[in-house]
Amino acid sequence: MPLQRLHSVDNQSFWALWKIEESQDELWQLLNGASEPLELKQIHHPQKKLEWLASRLVIQSLVESMQTTFSGIYKDAFGKPHLYRLPFHISIAHCFPFAVAALHKNCSIGIDIEQPRKKLLGIRDRFLNSREAQVAGNDLDLLCKFWTGKEVLYKIYGRKKLIFKEHMHIDLDPVDKQRLSGQITFEEFKKNYSIQTDYIEGHYVSIGS
Repeated sequence: MPLQRLHSVDNQSFWALWKIEESQDELWQLLNGASEPLELKQIHHPQKKLEWLASRLVIQSLVESMQTTFSGIYKDAFGKPHLYRLPFHISIAHCFPFAVAALHKNCSIGIDIEQPRKKLLGIRDRFLNSREAQVAGNDLDLLCKFWTGKEVLYKIYGRKKLIFKEHMHIDLDPVDKQRLSGQITFEEFKKNYSIQTDYIEGHYVSIGS
């Protein structure tokens, strides 16, 4: 079973990573039916099905690490995932062949995974403000950190409507290269967040709460 990492960020939050090496049938069997078959049937791309299944398996592993039972995931009106019959907050993401998930005991959490690919150069004007663009330049690694950091903030907020370029701001930690500081400023909502980044087999994983 390729659950590669099960880490605690602190005593309240945890994240894990799964490397997909199984077939769709093998992943489904590992879930033991604790999932949403109707949602899976609506996914037609074979790779997306694998990512969907693996992301549920990561959540299942996190829940079981809390010494409790995983009963599946449902999504609210904004598409934010929640656990059935459990109070924990969760977030999921995938970028083949990896699926990642995070769990927080008490507050909203976000996680994202992405590769530092050239496509980020083509969309940077859509998600970076002028200050962030000046810092990142054409550096794909920095662009990827900014992108995943803002995805984390978007998932923490969980109610859509946020514009990446306007409502979310990211700063690099001048000392710790694995840390970002983020801020959401939208209407009456304003809050700062600490975001941790990790680099795993050519992918950046960012997590914050």
